[in-house]
This record gives sequence, C-alpha cells and structure tokens, in this order.
Amino acid sequence: MSKTASVSTKEHVRASFKDATFTSLNIGMCESYFCAYMLALGIPGVIAGLGTVIPQFIGVIFQLFSIRSFFTRFSLKKRLMLFLTLQAFSMVPLIMAGIFKINSPVFIISILGIYWACLLSLNPPWNRLMGHTIPTRFRLRFFSIRSQFSQFSVFVGLITSGLILYWARGHGLEMPFYVGIFIIGFGLKCLSWFQIKNHHIDYTLEPGSEPRLRLRDFLKRLRQTDQGKLITFLFLFYVSVYFAAPYFNPFMLKRLQFNYLEYMAITSISYFGRVLMFRILQKKAKARHVDKILLFSTIGISTSPLLWALSQNYWWIAGVEFMSGCYWAGFELSTILLYFQKIDDRERTSVITYIALLNTTGMLLGSLLGASFMKVLPPGWDQYLTLFTVATLLRIGLVMFAPQVNFKGQIPKLIASRRVLNVMVPSGLLSRPLLEKSKKKKK
Repeated sequence: MSKTASVSTKEHVRASFKDATFTSLNIGMCESYFCAYMLALGIPGVIAGLGTVIPQFIGVIFQLFSIRSFFTRFSLKKRLMLFLTLQAFSMVPLIMAGIFKINSPVFIISILGIYWACLLSLNPPWNRLMGHTIPTRFRLRFFSIRSQFSQFSVFVGLITSGLILYWARGHGLEMPFYVGIFIIGFGLKCLSWFQIKNHHIDYTLEPGSEPRLRLRDFLKRLRQTDQGKLITFLFLFYVSVYFAAPYFNPFMLKRLQFNYLEYMAITSISYFGRVLMFRILQKKAKARHVDKILLFSTIGISTSPLLWALSQNYWWIAGVEFMSGCYWAGFELSTILLYFQKIDDRERTSVITYIALLNTTGMLLGSLLGASFMKVLPPGWDQYLTLFTVATLLRIGLVMFAPQVNFKGQIPKLIASRRVLNVMVPSGLLSRPLLEKSKKKKK
C-alpha cells in the first residue's frame, strides 16, 4: 500500500471530528425529516411511508455494483470523495422540489434512492481508510469520543430543524424553510468533502486485497449453520416489522396531527433511548447473554405497534418510543455480534452487502404488504390501528420460532462507523464496524 499524501495524525484526527460533526448534523437536520418533507409536499401518507424504504432498497442494489471491480480501481480516498460528491448533489433536486413544489412520488423517491445509494457505497471505503490511518492503540478512545461528538450533533440537528419548522408552519412558511434546511444540508456535505479531500491520507489497495464473495457462495455457506438460521429469521422479522413501521411517522403527523415540536421530541426521545441502552449493553453485557438480549429485544419490538394502538396520548407514545429505542439498541448490538463472529475480515464488505440486501428485501416486502392491507380494509375500519394490531400478532407469532444462536468468545468493542445509530426505525443496513479484538490472557 502506498501513501499518496502526507498528513499528520493530528490533522487527520481534527478533520475526522469535523467530518463527524457535519455528517451527523445533516442526519439530524435533513435525513430525519425526509418523511415529513414528503408529507409537506402533499404526498399521501402511505406513499411517504414507502418512501422511507424503497430508497434504501435501491441503495443496496447499487452497493452490489459499487463493491465490484470498476470502483475498486480507485483508491480509497477517491472512492469516498466520488460517492460523497454524488450524495451532496443529490440534495439539489430535493431543494428544487421544494422551490417548485414538485410532489411527484416517483421523482422524490428516485432522488432519495440516489442519496441512499451513495451513502451506503461510501461506508466501506471510509471504514477501510480509517482502519489504515488510525493507530490501533488509539482507536478505542478516538472512536469513542468521535461517537459522542456525532450523537450530540444529531441531537442538535434534530432540535434545530424541529424548532425552525415549528415556527415556520405557524407563519405559513413551511416549504421555504424546508428548502433552507436542505441548502444547509448540502453545505454540510460540501464541508465534509473538503475535510476528506484536504486532511485525509489516501491509500491504494493492492490487486486482490479486496476479495469479493459471490452471492451464490454466501448462500451456500449459510445452509445448516447458526448464521443461516439467524439471517433467515431476521429476514422474516423485518417483513413483520415493516408491515407497520414505515407508517408510524405518517400516523403521528397526519392522523394525530403532531406539530413539528412534538414530532421532534418523540424522535429525540426514541433516539436517546437507543444511544443510552447501546452504551449500557456494550459495557455490561456478557457473551452468554447475547442470544437472550436478542430474544428479549425482539419481544419488546413486537409489542410496540399494539401499544401505539392502545392510546394516542402524547406522553404514552413518548414512553413507548423511549422503550422501543431501548429494545432496538439491544436488537442492533446482538445481531451485529452474531453476524460478525465468524466472518473473514477480508470478505466483510461483501457479506455486509448481502445481509443488507436480504434485510432490505424483507423491509420492502413488509412495507408493500402493509400498504396493500390498509388498502383492502373495509370502509369504517381504522386503517392505522388495525394495521398496528395485526403487525403485533405477526411479530409475536414469528418470535415464537426464533432460533437459538450462541455467541462464542468475548464481546468486542464496536468502535467505528462513519454514521451513528440511525435516528429513525433501524433499516437493516449494517455499517462495517471496526472491532477491537479482545486480548487473550496469558496463562
């Protein structure tokens, strides 16, 4: 591997913190409000719900091509800058849609598909770049602090946009301020691009250093293995989860008429629950408890839709969403550990992409089934509440058949991901976490 630039470690660290801040502010300010933006444009609630899932599926399909030979000809830094550039400019059509009030679902979902395609494709080169440039002995502390910066920035972004949009709607200026927020998001992406271009070391990988595992071989490996049983179960679980999950935001904003302040608070509470529980579990969880954490989390997640249906009181929903965030933290931690315990590091990019493909296929299938279910309900039936009740029954029925997958070894520290935990309902998309390998004790 050859260095193509000379950048001091201190400059790289500073640039990485700035990149984390800009990226996370964009997540909080813009990404967290994509569904609300579609509703503000006049797109129907069911379509807006699908608009949070279809772009992720498009993104994973594109990622399948991004790990192939054409893109691997570029150095890590060039690949990262290419996808970051395309992602930044994908926000321009979103800005234009607000200016000219373009409410075509196909147009908006297509643009969000490009956004997610670039987002997913830049994660593998970023993780490998960081793996080469941050000394191993500093990684845990560095990424721990970086993660805290990121999480704080997400909260700042969420609150900022929520307050701005709350004021703007009250003064009849909702769409102009959405345009302004997305312009700021475009600027944040440009600032991230600048930090990577000027302050990151580049590496050119040697031919053959990124072996690509074929999908057919990946599926063969999963037969009769614990990982295969887990991935099959989680595919079906994502189908049941996304039978209702994409329609919770339209339910809050359209059916319950939550204002942006209330919407922002609910979203922040759920995210806070996930961040808090994720940290607690990383510190306190034992290897022998991983399968139990997964089971308990899936049971908790399964009951959430029924709790949404039981009461539409604001504080009740806030409490439900806090607990839901805690359950999703346990779900994410346990599935990541169980996914990665037997994966060759050199093949991890391919494996993550294939797992994401299966998960997002389940998400898309569940979303389409949920939309179809609401469409065929008889007149007079409450679409959302009926959907949430049936979704709970589907989830609980599936959890009864959850496989038991044991985690072997010590729990490693998940220390690196360009993105922090997703703000909205987890997407089934896995970043490529750098794991701190546990040191074996000398006898």
